[in-house]
Amino acid sequence: MGHREAGACGDWCGKCPHFSRKCPGCIPLQHLDCPFVRCCLARDIEHCGLCPDFPCRELREFVPDDRPGCPPGYHIENLRDRAARGTAAWLAAQRAAWRKP
Repeated sequence: MGHREAGACGDWCGKCPHFSRKCPGCIPLQHLDCPFVRCCLARDIEHCGLCPDFPCRELREFVPDDRPGCPPGYHIENLRDRAARGTAAWLAAQRAAWRKP
């Protein structure tokens, strides 16, 4: 869990207007209030997509962002993609997908 742009929950923090200005991103030891961060730390996994219980009820009920481009469940698909590609490739794809034209 060392990529501050990559949320344990499957959200990409880099698309948020507060990222790097008012919010440092998903830094595990600074976000112990997050149930997903706490669970990943307890299980010693990088993100929820690597959990044997994925997707858990709490993750399925979670809606990290309701902006356009973020349909319900997009974070679960992000986690599947991240688990398949690896975090570095997933981050590159997220940066490209959310780049403003």
